[in-house]
Amino acid sequence: MNSRLAVSPLSRTVAIVFAATMFSSLSGVAQEKEKEMKKTDEFSKEGLVLWLDAADVSTITKDENGAVSAWKDKSGQGHDAVAKESKYGPKLIEKGMNEKPVIRFSDPAYLEIPEIRDAKGPVSVFVVSQRGKDQSSDRKWQRLISSSDPSLKADNKGTGFCMCATQEGKEYQATVIDMLEDGKKISTVMLGRSADGGNILKGDIAELLVFDRPFIAEDPIQSVLQYLSKKWGAKIARESQGWTRTGGLGKTPERKNELYPLSDQDNKSEWVKYEVMWDEFEGDKLDQAKWWDHNPRWLGREPALFRPSNVEVKDGKLHLTTRVEEVPKAPKGYNTFTSAAVQSRTLVRHGYFEIKAKAMKSHGSSAFWFYYHDEKEHTEIDVFEIGGGAPGFERKYNMNLHVFRKPNDKKHWSRGSIWNSPFDFADDYHVYGLEWGENEVVFYVDGVPVHKDKNTDWNQALTLNFDSETMPTWFGMPDPKDLPSTFSIEYCRAWKKKDRMEAPIPGFK
Repeated sequence: MNSRLAVSPLSRTVAIVFAATMFSSLSGVAQEKEKEMKKTDEFSKEGLVLWLDAADVSTITKDENGAVSAWKDKSGQGHDAVAKESKYGPKLIEKGMNEKPVIRFSDPAYLEIPEIRDAKGPVSVFVVSQRGKDQSSDRKWQRLISSSDPSLKADNKGTGFCMCATQEGKEYQATVIDMLEDGKKISTVMLGRSADGGNILKGDIAELLVFDRPFIAEDPIQSVLQYLSKKWGAKIARESQGWTRTGGLGKTPERKNELYPLSDQDNKSEWVKYEVMWDEFEGDKLDQAKWWDHNPRWLGREPALFRPSNVEVKDGKLHLTTRVEEVPKAPKGYNTFTSAAVQSRTLVRHGYFEIKAKAMKSHGSSAFWFYYHDEKEHTEIDVFEIGGGAPGFERKYNMNLHVFRKPNDKKHWSRGSIWNSPFDFADDYHVYGLEWGENEVVFYVDGVPVHKDKNTDWNQALTLNFDSETMPTWFGMPDPKDLPSTFSIEYCRAWKKKDRMEAPIPGFK
């Protein structure tokens, strides 16, 4: 069309409206794309000290042959991975995994990252990798990431750590693996080999996340795993989380009597009352023969300090309160808030445990859990950890099984799951149960199973605990306007099998 031709006012108006509509539509598309991009990045960056992402090619420096000389850290901490010489640079492979680039390692390629942390502490690592058929070999223990103990000069002893996707050098599909350790330094980090030049990797690394903090529950672990899995189309290697209910509870059991678990009112399993941990919380004070009004081995999760004054028995219930409170001469790290803990004076192994409780409506946690540790073993069962007033967590029922230490295994690992409830846990009282068997662990809400898992490692005698903690990296710091808030427990009941009864075992002192 000739641009000199006159355009009528009506045509001009239509054109302007059309252009505005198109611009608005395109802006909407752009906004939707931006939202979608944000959705794929939904995990907490708290404690993130190293983030290498091959999908973000702007972070990769390479030569004309694709050899990578530097891989920029996206965590903001400046821990870039570099090749000491060009001959050691791994290759950038376009569309290597799920239509996205990957970094391909083969002898002698590796990348090095200077020391991140000299002090011992937690380290949590997540990595996405794969090995194609043409990369497979009989070479064992190939290192994805390696950090050696400076004095022992080994990455599998002392403060060192390492990760291998497989023991053998066989082909494997795109996979997300994780490692949760404690008592480790983050000394010089090697990608694609160990510090001594051995254990060389033949395979691809797509993304690597390293945190200098622990992951205390399954929910934040799953947020990272799901982010990586969806982004890269990768399977999750983490051990099976067992069965977890989806949707509501359906028809719940009717309470016929107070003698047996709500889930087994006819006592088909032949449960026998275990008086040692049975308490209806009647009267006006805690039964000191059964319970501590604090945790005798722990001051609480910073910044909230456990205080016996926040534990109260009143109106036939046990109450644990979190409040805004400054304690004079409080230990370092404890400030602004105080909370509460109650622990059994004895240990228990296996049985059925049931409480009727209402979670507190704040960012403070409401928790029912079991744990114990000695020089040989440290295990834990989290029946629930609820953030009743934490946005996004009001209906999440978080369950976990932890192993921190076993006689032949010093590595911390865990299994757990989340049941998404149709109701807010802080709105009313509900019945929560744990059936802890020798072969299986079953979690109940209102007498209905919500999660089941095999019992592979939880046969140590443990203390029974109720507490409220601040969870800054999970539920977020409490909002003072929501405090004080209270976690209330109407009763605690316990049963054991007749042939599994045992004398009370003293707990912590």
